[in-house]
Amino acid sequence: MSYGESASLRFRALLDQVRPATGGLALEDLAAEVAPVLPLLIELPANERASGDYESFQFRECFAVLSLLGRRLALLDLTPTAAIQVVRIALRSVERDDESPSEELTGRAVAAVVEGFVRGREERVEQDAEARATKPVKPLRIDDTAFALIVSGLHEPAALSGCVDALGRAMLNAGVDVAIVDLTQLGEPNQDRAAAVFAADEVAKMLGGVCFFTGLDSRWRAAASDARIALDAIHVAPSLAAAIAAAREVSGRASAGTGWSWRVLLRRLRG
Repeated sequence: MSYGESASLRFRALLDQVRPATGGLALEDLAAEVAPVLPLLIELPANERASGDYESFQFRECFAVLSLLGRRLALLDLTPTAAIQVVRIALRSVERDDESPSEELTGRAVAAVVEGFVRGREERVEQDAEARATKPVKPLRIDDTAFALIVSGLHEPAALSGCVDALGRAMLNAGVDVAIVDLTQLGEPNQDRAAAVFAADEVAKMLGGVCFFTGLDSRWRAAASDARIALDAIHVAPSLAAAIAAAREVSGRASAGTGWSWRVLLRRLRG
């Protein structure tokens, strides 16, 4: 058995003994993540490890790889404590019998892992934020009158299109033909975002209904113009309260028999 193979076995044995918090990651999978680092640690010159001379290419390469390992452990949802435990276990697993551990080398290795871990954690936070931003916002039911789409923050156009699609599905499933889209808190209007949110007007018309927009400031009007959207052809309300009142008025007229009969037709088609 080679020294590298025995180091891998020692690492796995120490891993089983310490059992760091892995956030649900199996220990064998964690061992596989660390396996490429062990040969680099083994090949570090013993005399330079003992003297504390860590400026050679081999050491700099090893610390760079340890930093990448720290980033990877962060993306795998390990805790900082667990990441430090892993690198200490790796160092212990490659120590030779006649070699005493170097606290300075351990400190440098831990610092490299922590540096990478911080970068990985920042990336993970950004990924989580992007995932939340791309998740469609659930439309809000306004009594029996309408569904309202109220989106806040910064969202990509694709995410906004998903929100509008969810609005249309909610209207169809509930038999509601009035929608409200509030743009008051939606950030950074531009041509693509305007095209995505104002598509709700077409969705409502396809269902034989109407959509009221509110929160249209000068930025949204300029974005709509860039997207070639004719604002005089859509329904704009000065406030959310006014939009709700208008929705109830339209719904009341439809209940009195002046609205579309698309829901009756849909029920017939569904059998």
